[in-house]
Amino acid sequence: MSHHVTFNDLPQGGEKFEPAKGGKLIGSLGLVGLLGLIASGYFFFARTDTFAYSWLFAVFFTFTFVVGGCFWILLHSASNSSWGVAVRRIWENLANMILAMGIMATPLLIPAVQKPLYEWMNHHRAAAEHAHHDHSTVKEALHHMTVGDEAKKIEANPHLHILVEKFGYLNISNHFLPPFSWQVRFVLYFLILWHIARTLRGKSLKQEQDGDIKHTIAARAFSCRWLLFYALTVTFASVDWLMSLDYNWFSTMWGVYIFAGCAWASMALSILVLTWLRGLGYLNKVVTDEHYHLMGKLLFAFTVFWGYIAFSQYFLIWYANITEETRFYLTRNTEAWRGVSIFIVVGHFVGPFLLLLSQPRKKNPVVVSLVCIWILFMHLVDIYWNVIPERGPSLGLGYWVPGAWVQDLAALCAVFGTMGFLYLRGLAKYSLYPWRDPRLIESVNVVN
Repeated sequence: MSHHVTFNDLPQGGEKFEPAKGGKLIGSLGLVGLLGLIASGYFFFARTDTFAYSWLFAVFFTFTFVVGGCFWILLHSASNSSWGVAVRRIWENLANMILAMGIMATPLLIPAVQKPLYEWMNHHRAAAEHAHHDHSTVKEALHHMTVGDEAKKIEANPHLHILVEKFGYLNISNHFLPPFSWQVRFVLYFLILWHIARTLRGKSLKQEQDGDIKHTIAARAFSCRWLLFYALTVTFASVDWLMSLDYNWFSTMWGVYIFAGCAWASMALSILVLTWLRGLGYLNKVVTDEHYHLMGKLLFAFTVFWGYIAFSQYFLIWYANITEETRFYLTRNTEAWRGVSIFIVVGHFVGPFLLLLSQPRKKNPVVVSLVCIWILFMHLVDIYWNVIPERGPSLGLGYWVPGAWVQDLAALCAVFGTMGFLYLRGLAKYSLYPWRDPRLIESVNVVN
């Protein structure tokens, strides 16, 4: 862009996306999603135990993008940044996919799906039956299962005492007593993220009516207050859905590890959506190579941050050498999973780190978009590596379950395809950028 852009250079009312222009991609995602849903429906009834892991993997992978979108609008508002105004609507739309995401995640509330995923829930349900007959509490019944004669009748499990110790948080019965049951927290996570996303987009849309800076100030105050709730939501969601797949395991860095991946992958997806829209003729007046450079810098920053957190988690567990902690990495260093672990180190950190070092590469939309495609692939591998290795040992099927990758692919197509279809269709609801934001011109003319 060769001259200083003013409001007079931009179209009145912003730019509205016409889904017909992106019909090929939107239609393809819709078709992939539909076929995935049909296949997933079959696997849900035919192989519920193995498919439960597939669905959790697909749901959590897609969930990370929505969570990441929420983070970027919170950070953008809280830090009072102006450069991102031109691309903010992409994050707003991404974050507001949270309710659709909640619907896709609903199968995780079904006991038949929970049974193969969360072994601790089966122990809690057995304890609840005993508590009902003995007129005691679930925690007391769980305790008796570990020390009394009932333990020999039910199941010999020396690790059940851990469940007693964790009962205050890890339970499915204390629905109304903080920190609430697993199911209540499940719903709360979506409600909190929905409140954040809906409020911030609401203020952004109100500004399009009057152009008043007060909406920007209100969004900043709101974001500063809700960043803490956001951080807690992401942390506890990752603990409930992934860490509790093995109730013996724990890591104090788990929440940050997942968050780093969310921010990293959602920024990569945002760049790809931006490039796709510009290819269709949108946003070319408000987005420049400087925006790619800035977004590429954040991509690089979170590449390093993820590497730091991933290494720190591994190093601390290796150094402490506690049995309950090391099992996580032992499983992922067995048989073919060892190769996947090494591949993640190289592909998730080393490759993007080297590629994003160069300023010209970050400013080049084609090059940085190719890097983003690779980043999305590595994020997929990372989430797969975190979820799927638990499937074989938990179900007694070995470390690799033959043919189960078909179920994983079906679930991924169902969730990611459907959400992608809905997201791109949703871009048509409002202008692709907040056209009356007083700082829009500052963003359009940004130089760094």
